[in-house]
Amino acid sequence: MTPEVQGHSGCLIKVVNDGNNLFVLKGTTDPGYFNRLVAQARKQQAASEVAYQHIRVPRIHSVEQTAEQVVVKMDYVYSKNFVEHFENSGFEQIDYFTRALIYFVEKELERSPVQTVPSKVVTDKFADVYRKVMRNPALAEDAQVAAIMERSEIVMKSLDNLDIPVGQCHGDLTFSNILFNGNNYFLIDFLDSFIESPMLDLVKIRQDSAHRWSQLMFTRKFDQVRLRIICDYIDRIIDGHFSKYTWYRDYYLPLQILNFLRILQYAHNEEVISYLKRELSDLLQLPDKL
Repeated sequence: MTPEVQGHSGCLIKVVNDGNNLFVLKGTTDPGYFNRLVAQARKQQAASEVAYQHIRVPRIHSVEQTAEQVVVKMDYVYSKNFVEHFENSGFEQIDYFTRALIYFVEKELERSPVQTVPSKVVTDKFADVYRKVMRNPALAEDAQVAAIMERSEIVMKSLDNLDIPVGQCHGDLTFSNILFNGNNYFLIDFLDSFIESPMLDLVKIRQDSAHRWSQLMFTRKFDQVRLRIICDYIDRIIDGHFSKYTWYRDYYLPLQILNFLRILQYAHNEEVISYLKRELSDLLQLPDKL
C-alpha cells in the first residue's frame, strides 16, 4: 500500500478502505525523512494511549519500513478543519475548544517537571537557524532580515539557563494539526522538538491564536473578521491562563521568536516571507520597514 497524495510535510497521504474501515496511510520515499516519520509515529502512538478530556489522538496501527519507504497506517477521522469549525461555532463551542486545549497542556505539565535547560541548547539551535537563514537565496541582501537576525542574536545570547517544564509535548500544535469532530478534537502530525516541553506547544498554539499563521496557509475565502475575533478570544484565554507560570512569562517571547525564525529559514514564498518579517519585527520591536 503506497500513499498517493502530497501532504504539507512532504509526505504522501492516502485514505484506504481495509475491512470496511477507513485508514490513513502516511508515507515517504525520502531516506532522509525515514527516521523522522518513524519517530513522529511513535510519539503519536504514545499520546493515543493517554486519556485526555475531549482531546483524541488517532491510533497508529502499523509502521512499515523497508529500504525504499516508510508507511504509517493510522485511524481515519471524519472531521472539519479549524476554519470550517470556527465559521460555524458559537462562543460556547469556542470556549469548549479553548478549555480542552488548556486541559491538554495542563496534563502535559503533570508529566513535565520544571528542569534547568542550559542556554546553550537554545543558542546552538539559533546558530543553526542563523546559518540556514543566511544561506537562503530568497533572503539574501534583505536589510530587514539582517536587522531581525542581529536583534534576535542579542535576545538569544542574553538568555541564562532556562527553568522550564520538560518531558512531553505535541511539537507542532497549530490549528492546522487539529481535526474537529463536534466537541472532540483530534491531534495529528506530532513532531519531535529540540526541547520536549509543553512550553513549545503554547508557542505553537499562539503561532495561530496570536499570529494567524494557519490562516495564511488556508487557500479558500473565509470570514476573516469572524476568525480574527475568535482567535483573539482564544489567545486572550490561553495567555491569561498560563501567565500564572513564571517560566511562561519569562520564556514565551524568546521561544516564539526562535519558532518564527525556524520557519523563516525555509521560506521562499514572497507572501510568507513578508508575513514572517512583519511578525518578527513586531516581536522584536523593530520598525516594519528599514
